[in-house]
Amino acid sequence: MKRLAVSLAVSRRDRPEELLLVERSQELRSFAGFLAFPGGTLDADDKSVPIRGLQDGSLAPFVAAGARELFEETGFWLGRGGTPPSPAQLREDRKRLLDEDVTLAALLEGNGQHIDASDLTPLCKIMTPPFSPVRFDTWFLRVLVPEDAEVDIWEGELVDGAFVDPPAAHERWRKGEIQVAPPMVMMLEQWSKGQKGLLERVRRLTESYERGAPHRVYFSPGILLLPLQTPTRPPATHTNTCVVGEECLYVVDPSPVDVHEQGRLWEFLDELLKEDRALEGILLTHYHSDHVGALREMQRRFDVPAYAHADCIKELPGVRFGAPLAHGDVIDLKAAPDGSSDWKLTVYHVPGHARGHLAFQDSRYGAIVVGDLVSTLSSILIDPRDGHLKTYLRSLELLESVTEGTLYPGHGPPVADGKKVIRKTLEHRAEREAQLVAELGEAPQSSRELVGKIYADVPTSVHGLAERSLLSGLIKLEEEGKVVRNEAGFALAST
Repeated sequence: MKRLAVSLAVSRRDRPEELLLVERSQELRSFAGFLAFPGGTLDADDKSVPIRGLQDGSLAPFVAAGARELFEETGFWLGRGGTPPSPAQLREDRKRLLDEDVTLAALLEGNGQHIDASDLTPLCKIMTPPFSPVRFDTWFLRVLVPEDAEVDIWEGELVDGAFVDPPAAHERWRKGEIQVAPPMVMMLEQWSKGQKGLLERVRRLTESYERGAPHRVYFSPGILLLPLQTPTRPPATHTNTCVVGEECLYVVDPSPVDVHEQGRLWEFLDELLKEDRALEGILLTHYHSDHVGALREMQRRFDVPAYAHADCIKELPGVRFGAPLAHGDVIDLKAAPDGSSDWKLTVYHVPGHARGHLAFQDSRYGAIVVGDLVSTLSSILIDPRDGHLKTYLRSLELLESVTEGTLYPGHGPPVADGKKVIRKTLEHRAEREAQLVAELGEAPQSSRELVGKIYADVPTSVHGLAERSLLSGLIKLEEEGKVVRNEAGFALAST
């Protein structure tokens, strides 16, 4: 799903080197607690906003949405001409706009005002990378507000906002003191290089994205996220390959099978290696095909060893592996992004989805790469052919006990509060088990019969996968003595 959106790079006219960052509420579904630019999605009413001086008519709804979002979120009013409203009137108008009692077009009309396109000039366009089912096609607009403009955040979707010095903010992000939404990390980095040539640098970079170059997506320092198309299970269409490290790089799960997608990975790595970085090796969370599709070709191109658990190594003959990794092992990453030393990755053995499954946690920021232990798109399939539900749940409990930062799943967007996501995953599994027990009785039922009842709300096209997942749940209950099985199917054990 694609949604049109606008994001606003706001500065005061006398200090264009500064940028306005707003803090998103912890209650939001995406980027909760992150610092970002003001902005949001387009509304149908944005098409009716009077705009003057616009050369490209296709930008009209984005400019209108930018003016509306800026007023709603910060209190900055961009209406020109006519009779400027008083501060008291602006506060009343802002409340009515937020309550959807009036449109921006009506407010402008009532004052005899309009929006001037020169106040919201195009900076660049970015499409959300395909790690999320909802992708935002976003125009970034440059906005200069008066020298004495004061940010007025009304607590709701946002909780705070302030003009910041980009180099200082970027350094605070590298130290792990603040969380910044990925596009703004890139903007802070470009702003930190100075105003001279800024527009050209930003456009050159974002235009390369439009041509298919991978984005440099950081949800936390030191881990680059690269979602690549793979033959994975729906609803996912991509697998997250991660590049961990700063001067010493490790690629976690080189995923794509497709030659074109592999080419995007090679291009991405080649660009990183031009920056005096060293590629030390490949780390595997597990052996499933949508996580290792480029493994052998990557070793051929870059001549680096792969590292995995011994049980994973057995599943991948012909691959050049280094010493097997075991629970508690530590991998040296040298200097962290903020320059601090003794940066490491801790290895966790977390089987259950697959034999020998591993997770990797960095010591500086607490970020953890978990492969297929958690998905932020859907439930993880535990297939009894190589998975084991009870073991998987123990692995989740282990992860919950150690997770303290951003969680990078194999599929779907990363989340800052990884512990919360793991807890919700455990709660969902408990609810599914209770639902399964409620459907069982003394009369045996086949797993196919049970799927039709428990997954009645999902398309029949995925009932085959659902049945394998349900069978794992039945096996767990059987192991615990709560369910018995015979030729006719499964039933509750007699008390």
